[in-house]
Amino acid sequence: MIFKMVNEQRMDKVMQLWDYSFEKKDDPFYQWYFAEFCCKNNMVIGGFDEQDKLLNMLHLNPYMLRVRGFEQLTPYIVGVATAPAARGCHLFEPLLKTTFDILRTQQIPFVLLMPIHAGIYQPYQFSYCYFRHSYAMDLAKLKLKDFNIDLKVEYLPLDKEILSEIYYNITKQWNAVPVRTDFQWGKLLKVHALENVHCAVCYEKDVPAGYMLYKLQDKVFTVVELLAVNQKVKNRLLQYASQHQSEAEKFVWLAESWDKTYLYFADQKLSGSVQPFMMARCIDARLALDKLPVGETVPEGCLNLLLTDNIIPGNNHLLQLSVAEGKISSVSTTEPEDVTMDMGAFTQMFFGAFTASELAEAGLIEVANAEKLSVLDNLFPKCRNFINEYF
Repeated sequence: MIFKMVNEQRMDKVMQLWDYSFEKKDDPFYQWYFAEFCCKNNMVIGGFDEQDKLLNMLHLNPYMLRVRGFEQLTPYIVGVATAPAARGCHLFEPLLKTTFDILRTQQIPFVLLMPIHAGIYQPYQFSYCYFRHSYAMDLAKLKLKDFNIDLKVEYLPLDKEILSEIYYNITKQWNAVPVRTDFQWGKLLKVHALENVHCAVCYEKDVPAGYMLYKLQDKVFTVVELLAVNQKVKNRLLQYASQHQSEAEKFVWLAESWDKTYLYFADQKLSGSVQPFMMARCIDARLALDKLPVGETVPEGCLNLLLTDNIIPGNNHLLQLSVAEGKISSVSTTEPEDVTMDMGAFTQMFFGAFTASELAEAGLIEVANAEKLSVLDNLFPKCRNFINEYF
């Protein structure tokens, strides 16, 4: 198999495989994606046979993530597909290895993806770094015991200026959040418009304090995105949603993983549950550690950390991590390891999905010296991670 970066001459092969595996040619998203975005603003890597037939592909959509205080270009892997006649031939691993090699030369430490089935990606040390609180109920049952009807809600067009300011003000305290540039907002709202997404904005003292993007389709009210500065504003937007019983029968919402709206429901059966959402993977641990900001209040300490990677040989390291005076150093060592973890666990720790102590308790890392876990816990505290991008 020959791996190539797809260009315009091979675009028709990519479009045919996408039509077979995902949206069809007459779908508005398909038409937008291939007319305005694909290979113009992203990268597509394909595996071809000797007759130049496309066997499999993946698309790398660029996002800027703010991880632990630094912004980093992080490709979002989408459109992973294999031609029907080539399935079962174990072609994904070489495609993934080639992709990782390309990205490492571009000094990119992490990649993202949203799995259709986690088991496909776990053997390649992708791990869940984002979670969401899932709600699904009859719309008639969406009743909150406390909401402020005096908070004004307006039905508005999709307006980048209003939405982007709310998004920034709310998410700036969170971690691993996409930085939505004008370009990102432009493509997001263009697709939302194609998919008939509606917008409601809530005001607190005449200042925009939250918004809800939503769809009404097949008698389902689906919250596409809901961000609010406080619970009062969030409850008011949900009360607005509850008034759509003539248009919808069901209500669906993926809230932040730490959402506490269920405390306002009289029926505990409506409380929902926290579910895995998006995976990430570190493809260059040394680069990630070099970029890590360290606060001056982080206690001094050192440990020997063994990192293992079953896909990228150059990403296996035995490092001595030292923290002093608000700086971190990582140097290769031959001394015995204190802690051992694979790239899946390292990614979860770096992203702040779980602390090192939590990963050890779950049996996901090996600990030879338990006292050293505090060094990692101080260096990589738990974070509130949020992402809501689907393409």
